[in-house]
Amino acid sequence: MSRNKKILITFGVLLVVAVIAFLVYYFFFRSVTPIPDGGDFPPPGDEITPEDKPPVVLPPETTGAFEPILRQLSKVPIAGSVLGTKGGKAIVRYQDRATGNIFEIGAEGEGEKRLTNTTIPKVYEALWSKSGTALISRYVREDSETIESFSARVSPGVSGAEGELKGTFLPRDILDGAISPDGTSFFYLTEDRGGVTGVRSDLTGSARTQIWTSPVREWLVSWPAQNKIFLLSKPTALADGLLLSLDPQGGGSALILRNIQGLTALPNPTRPEILYSSSGESEISLSLFNSATGDRTPAGVTTLPEKCAWNKGGDAFYCGVPKTFPPGSYPDAWYQGVIPFEDEVWSVTSSGETKRILDISDKRGLPIDLTNPEISPDDKFLIFTDKVSGTLWSLQMKE
Repeated sequence: MSRNKKILITFGVLLVVAVIAFLVYYFFFRSVTPIPDGGDFPPPGDEITPEDKPPVVLPPETTGAFEPILRQLSKVPIAGSVLGTKGGKAIVRYQDRATGNIFEIGAEGEGEKRLTNTTIPKVYEALWSKSGTALISRYVREDSETIESFSARVSPGVSGAEGELKGTFLPRDILDGAISPDGTSFFYLTEDRGGVTGVRSDLTGSARTQIWTSPVREWLVSWPAQNKIFLLSKPTALADGLLLSLDPQGGGSALILRNIQGLTALPNPTRPEILYSSSGESEISLSLFNSATGDRTPAGVTTLPEKCAWNKGGDAFYCGVPKTFPPGSYPDAWYQGVIPFEDEVWSVTSSGETKRILDISDKRGLPIDLTNPEISPDDKFLIFTDKVSGTLWSLQMKE
């Protein structure tokens, strides 16, 4: 081997070691800079709640056969929805993507009404608080480059009149973010010198504290449990992924999963479990990872975690499961809309028992590509968005 070639190889090895050391420093050792506190979020008004009363479980002898019921809740594309209860009934609130108006409808498809008439054109994402009274509407300005995030609360009208959205604008060009389970805080990422800075604030954008930084720019944020935020490197079949957990108060981070091609994940909000997939060219595998024991087990169905939701107790999850996987690079081809899926709905329990609940595509008569699912506290309703049409649906799974 020539002397020049040896020098080049040595230089390359040193460069790789330096990069790895730099990433470790940023992820785990770099201190954060506090930002002065200030501001309070207005108290919620006409709210929906995750659960008004404990679910009623019928004894086996009174439970008869029930055929699941599929209902379309919106005829137009939505930006986002939230499922709760009101007066003992399952209620869904959603934001119309074209106008920004807020609607409310029963999970059984009855009693639809418009709650607000505040126009916010072309909202592409609505992040809801669990109470259904506050949300963050995200849209792109007319220059097609600037991302606006409007934090608002649903202000009810007087004497049955339509209300309005009242709120404030958050910093521009927020890359991604999530609202805390208790609905009082917002964690978001903004670009900073080629990397990102993670900031926790209240829902008005006040009381801001910088709690995390990374030289890597592309992350997805979730906040499933009050004491833990998760950061997932944006999934692609072309690279291995990372999943980190982050302390919302102190900002300390921990590496949960790594070196998994096409990694995408759904943390369990109540147990130390992660539902995750690995994928590549025309294949996907779904697994469960127990972060307390390190155990990994097959999930029992084949799909992407974005098509799944954990139930309230964290002892079961429900998924849209594609009938087939056409050739393509996953999850990229699905994210980009190049390959849509034709789904059935399946449930999987903590003991590994799987059950097909309904072929929703066959029931509709057209393919349904399920995404953004949410489960009612009593496991009775599954609401979701059809990725292709953008419309909102409800699946009633028991009486």
